[in-house]
Amino acid sequence: MRTSTRRAVLSAAVTALLAVGTGLVPSAAQATAPRPSHTAAGSPGTQVETVSVARRDGGTAQFGVFTDTTGADHLWYRTQTVPGGAYRSWQQVGTARLNNQYPVLSAAEDADGRLEAFTMEYQSTDIVRVAQTRPGGPWSAPVAFGPSSGASVPFSFGYPYLYRMADGRLAYFAVYSDATDNELFSAAQDAHGTWGSWTDLGTGPEPEPVGTPTSVTENPDGGLTVVAHLWNASSGYYCEITQLGAGGPWGPWRTCATDGCTDARRGGGPVR
Repeated sequence: MRTSTRRAVLSAAVTALLAVGTGLVPSAAQATAPRPSHTAAGSPGTQVETVSVARRDGGTAQFGVFTDTTGADHLWYRTQTVPGGAYRSWQQVGTARLNNQYPVLSAAEDADGRLEAFTMEYQSTDIVRVAQTRPGGPWSAPVAFGPSSGASVPFSFGYPYLYRMADGRLAYFAVYSDATDNELFSAAQDAHGTWGSWTDLGTGPEPEPVGTPTSVTENPDGGLTVVAHLWNASSGYYCEITQLGAGGPWGPWRTCATDGCTDARRGGGPVR
């Protein structure tokens, strides 16, 4: 579950909540608003963005972007003492300053219990990844995470989308920009939690490109089906693409025209 106090940077369509988890329905329109103020008791500063991650042991981890007294945004996290129990104190993840205009934050748990998060550093539109080096252990330094050096993420297309497969491996989806197009890319972990090569899923079947997924579902053969909204299209315009077996190639995009393509795939919300 995601909560935020800086939603004014997103259009009304982007802030739409889906039935399971939080999906972003991208829109071309973006607004600008004064920075809100919300400081929760016991928090490390002013809360900007918070993501909850359901853990495999039944517990929950929370990640948050908080603004300190100097106006800088940083990433923090906390875990429960026992599943369903009280939270430990917030701990800062590294010292890197984060983008204070676009508080991008997605997070998930690996199959072995390590946590990892994806965010955007200060004055940058590049996604970086941080991960625990072992379950409950220290955090890695931020490392650029994308299909090519300098590949940026257009914020209005939605946050990176993480999906946990039945065997615990994670799949990642995000729209990246190059000189000419905004295209949906995916990557998946191997059995050891190492991220594999990037797959370019293209711009979708219509002139309007797709945004980040609104749902992902794992099929009986281990392949994934991705449903995405067409960026800047009116409400109800969706398309889908299906992977041909576990780890296999992807088939063609199909336009759904309405959200009917999701009717049989409820429950495919992101891991957060």
